[in-house]
Amino acid sequence: MIEQNLPVTSASIIEVICTVSYRGSGTEEDPLRPILNYWSKDGLLLAEHDTIFDEIN
Repeated sequence: MIEQNLPVTSASIIEVICTVSYRGSGTEEDPLRPILNYWSKDGLLLAEHDTIFDEIN
């Protein structure tokens, strides 16, 4: 099956809260790295970005 990218049909700017915390034990297998969490104003976790995946590609 061929994957098809559909066009964006909507976009908007919204306010979110971004927090930065750290995760990892500091070893080569589990390095200490920043974790970005994005929250709604109501306290709902919307997304988490683990920066360890930034270095893979």
